[in-house]
Amino acid sequence: MTKKHNYAGYRGSSSRNTKRLGIIVAAFFGFILLSSTVFIAANPSFLFGGGPPTPDQVTITDTPQDNYPDVQRPQFCGVAEPSANAFIVEYNIPTPCTQPNPIVVDPTGMVWFVGTNTGDVASFHPVTEVITEYENPLWDDSSVSMIWDMEYKDGYLWYADESHQSVWRFDTATKEYRQFADIFSSGSLPQVIQLYGTDIVINDFLGNTLVVLDASDLESGLVYYDVPSNVTSAVTAGFDIDDNDTIWYTTWVPNVGGLLVNVHLDLIKRVEAIPPRTFELPPGLLTPNGLTIDNSGILWLADTSSSYFFSFNTTSETFTHYVTSPPDVLSYGNMTGVIQTPVSRPYWIDISDSGKVIFNEQTANRIAVFDTDTERLIEYSIPSRNPFWSDCGGMASCGIAQALGIQSHEDKVWFTEWAENHIGVLDTAQPIPVDINLSDRRLTLYPGENAMLSYDIIPDSSRPTSIEPIIVHTHNSLVPIQLVTTGIQILDSPTSVPLQIVSESWAEPGIYKILLGVRSGSVSVSEFLTVEILPEP
Repeated sequence: MTKKHNYAGYRGSSSRNTKRLGIIVAAFFGFILLSSTVFIAANPSFLFGGGPPTPDQVTITDTPQDNYPDVQRPQFCGVAEPSANAFIVEYNIPTPCTQPNPIVVDPTGMVWFVGTNTGDVASFHPVTEVITEYENPLWDDSSVSMIWDMEYKDGYLWYADESHQSVWRFDTATKEYRQFADIFSSGSLPQVIQLYGTDIVINDFLGNTLVVLDASDLESGLVYYDVPSNVTSAVTAGFDIDDNDTIWYTTWVPNVGGLLVNVHLDLIKRVEAIPPRTFELPPGLLTPNGLTIDNSGILWLADTSSSYFFSFNTTSETFTHYVTSPPDVLSYGNMTGVIQTPVSRPYWIDISDSGKVIFNEQTANRIAVFDTDTERLIEYSIPSRNPFWSDCGGMASCGIAQALGIQSHEDKVWFTEWAENHIGVLDTAQPIPVDINLSDRRLTLYPGENAMLSYDIIPDSSRPTSIEPIIVHTHNSLVPIQLVTTGIQILDSPTSVPLQIVSESWAEPGIYKILLGVRSGSVSVSEFLTVEILPEP
């Protein structure tokens, strides 16, 4: 059944909804609403013309937009029609302001997603390109919630939402909803959900606990078990389950630090007292939201307060520190000049069918694909941009779409744009217009020792290509210096970028990564140079 709602009469709900949602936005979308952005949000006529509405003015449209006052609709409901580039195609959701977030692809290739402002599941047929929305009769139309993740299994979609404190099941055949109510408390924020046998595992971010729901007897309901964090004033973030029936998750105090925890399902369900293992998070890993396990058993973690992502080898029990390329200025704007170090904020992370690591870069407005074998990182810019989430002022084509939900399927990566009311698909099989070749992939240095190397930028031979070199390090004790400053240029033949790698005298022994690459239009391609700093002889 296509979504048809009567939203009239919800004028009084918008203040409550946006106040609560504002807390969620501040906590999870990053503190990126700088002075010029706040000015635009309060004065949309600055961009769109016309007289500014009053802060509490609500023009009734009988759509989900009515859950927001007029002044906030551009920020939360979107400002542009769907667009496309050489790698990404976007699609508009028929109902305005649904705020789509979690997205999955079933075994047949059908795409499913949920609107957090409507509570409705929707499907997208990749052949006909038709979006169909299915009304949730159990959802309060005045509710604005956050639904972070969704899982498909045996014809059912499972997800949890914080507003109704519920777990939901949607039958993809009958299009019927079932609500398991009162699972969480009013202070909870369920996020990642995984189905493992008859168990449903969910992290309660704000409740600071890992929850296991026994779904073996659905007629009697879900049986609740949990394992509270032993880190006080912390949150419990993303997780994954390995082949040994153990769960890996993080618990941390924002921007302070915390633990990586490995716990057996039997401990959570009180079946067997198997003590958990804990590992202290390394410096630089301060807000690890996303976590996934690759086909080799290596953990990958995304840090949402920086441009970093990390791996963790469960055998050697060591972390490795990686970094994305810097955000394009169009993603953050910086019209006020206050942003000194823009960051990309990797958020959620997944493993593709081919074993690659996929993650969204929230404030860089990009989807990243990382090959763990070659350590090649390809980053794709998302076409849509919403200026109300960045320091854009009157800058054109600026901002971010809040692309949060991601799901890979074959060569495609599907994603949602929460702030633009779109879904999108990235085709990773499309050819890249430029390539790189490193003269060395590994160096060994002592503290205070330097080395010279270069890498080649190889443009598409069929046409001149605009390029900009990428050189980024993860630690100040090991600094790459570009010997010839090139900036943005047009290439029609290969060029070499010479570098000096400087190891400071105080550098600690260990393994370090330096990202070397090139940006060309809406895509960048980079590879990591590995540098080992040896102890002083």
